[in-house]
Amino acid sequence: MLLCGSVICCLCHIIIAALIGSFYQNWPAHTAGGWAGVAFIFIYMVAFGTSWGPIAWAMPSEVFPSSIRAKGVAISATVNWLSNFLVGLITPPLNDAAPFGAFAFYAVMTFLSFVWTYLFVPETKGRSLEDMDAVFGDSTASEESESRQRIAQSLLDVRKVEEVEGVPWSS
Repeated sequence: MLLCGSVICCLCHIIIAALIGSFYQNWPAHTAGGWAGVAFIFIYMVAFGTSWGPIAWAMPSEVFPSSIRAKGVAISATVNWLSNFLVGLITPPLNDAAPFGAFAFYAVMTFLSFVWTYLFVPETKGRSLEDMDAVFGDSTASEESESRQRIAQSLLDVRKVEEVEGVPWSS
């Protein structure tokens, strides 16, 4: 999902940068180009909103071990908001430097997000928390799962012993 989102977002940035670079000097004569830019901003918003937008909350809850999950989600949310602040801070100067500068810069960044995701982000679809712990080299969740299984098995063993000795099981 992130790879697809990166590709769509990158293409939208490239197209918008090209439209602005081509028509910014005379937008009134190129209204179709303006509306095309609006359409690609909308496509970008949908792609970002379904891929990268929620990732700061979704991914950390899937990949961090339970022992540090709350801290991981908190750090992720903080980095997300700091990134939003940074985007708001640098976009006006980029637009002042070149009419299409911000979109060209963000096209490069979304391309790099594709490369980073392809190389370093593991697929989480269909994996349990224990599986994700194994991917990242942590055994906390699998140890907890094994401990629960041992406790359940020992309770079953006690129940069998009590039934064999003629002691009725009570809850």
